[in-house]
Amino acid sequence: MRKRLKAVTHEVHERLHGHDGFAAAASGTISADNYRDLLARLYGFHAAFDDAMERAPAALSRDIELPSRARAALLAEDMLGLGVTGATLAQLPRAALTPLCGEGEHLGALYVVEGSTMGGVIIARALGAFGDNRRFYLGHGADHGRLWRVFLARLDTLEGEAADAAERAAEQVFAAFESWMTGWRGGLARVLEETA
Repeated sequence: MRKRLKAVTHEVHERLHGHDGFAAAASGTISADNYRDLLARLYGFHAAFDDAMERAPAALSRDIELPSRARAALLAEDMLGLGVTGATLAQLPRAALTPLCGEGEHLGALYVVEGSTMGGVIIARALGAFGDNRRFYLGHGADHGRLWRVFLARLDTLEGEAADAAERAAEQVFAAFESWMTGWRGGLARVLEETA
């Protein structure tokens, strides 16, 4: 199943490597203002994604330790550490994601986000100048490898309609993420202007 999802998301994944914000972060050349903007845009996606995952089947949530995989809180901590206020965080726009239904769709969607944590650890090394304010990119810390293996083991059990649902969800979430991240630059300034 993991190979199947990797194949159907390959093109968008490759395009995201060229995203100017992610490329600057990966090279360690991103400015402080642009880094805050990038985190703010990521927060809008991950806050919506974490909310969607809260409606996953209870057995799945328990078996793959879903609550420990939430990422929006890490982004919030990073932004607060960089001087973004809690009031501004509350005003950040959130992505509109298609609701997920069933184990297959939830696992397919989660493949996109969990997969990004693997590359995130590499990016975190380039972001050393931001000190502690790169929690999001450090992923699950010491638990990173174990949680990835737990996720893949469950993903690879999918068959038939559930596997098809996982594929559709992975494609939809990756497309939604790519579209959402096009408007990343200057986002915090726009929010501050609108709420002034």
